[in-house]
Amino acid sequence: MAGDAKIIAAFDAAADSYDAWTQVQRDVARALVDRASGAPAGILDIGAGTGHVTGFAKEKWPGARIAALDAAPNMLARLKAKFPEVETISADAAHFSSAARYDLILSSMALHWLPEPGQALTRWRGLLAPGGALHVALPVEGSLWQWRDFLRGAGCQDSLWPFPRADFAGACEIVDFPARFDSALAFARSLKQSGAHRAAPGSQPLPAPALRKALAGQSGPFTATFRVGFVRLDAPAR
Repeated sequence: MAGDAKIIAAFDAAADSYDAWTQVQRDVARALVDRASGAPAGILDIGAGTGHVTGFAKEKWPGARIAALDAAPNMLARLKAKFPEVETISADAAHFSSAARYDLILSSMALHWLPEPGQALTRWRGLLAPGGALHVALPVEGSLWQWRDFLRGAGCQDSLWPFPRADFAGACEIVDFPARFDSALAFARSLKQSGAHRAAPGSQPLPAPALRKALAGQSGPFTATFRVGFVRLDAPAR
């Protein structure tokens, strides 16, 4: 993770509960790794969190050298406990630079948290070795529309974090990943337990009494759909 210190702190605080509340993020990570090909010797996982992408990359390329980058130290500690042989890099993904070059760079469900996603993509692409590829998955506009509709219907301000346009980096593949919960309350809890509850810039967090009232009035299953864009960029010509 990267960027805003409060975002980093939220994810850091959620490190112990993250894995139990992020099935969709795990599914997206698997789909991202499935889309990458070749036999990369060096792989960089940006915004690695507790290691969803890293784990799938290790399964697919057991002989590769993998480095995992994140700005939340507790997240990296969880990843390192699972994969002690993986190099961990504590750094801000928005501004990371290195002399190292990677055959494959992967990033899942992290880029949208950065203040300038397009600039970050350009920086990351510059870390590729000749012939390398950058694969990124991120939620785009249209994600979590059910939650936005629920809040509007309850008369609550929508302060959900904004998502980039689907075409912000050019053409990309769009896939919907529905997440199903026992209730809207369970979905709201998942945002907190995964660290993804920061309010949008310039907006105020939902007042707890108003949100509790709205959640208490909803019963039955609740679906929240992540609309995910899969972006691929090849190494720039040298």
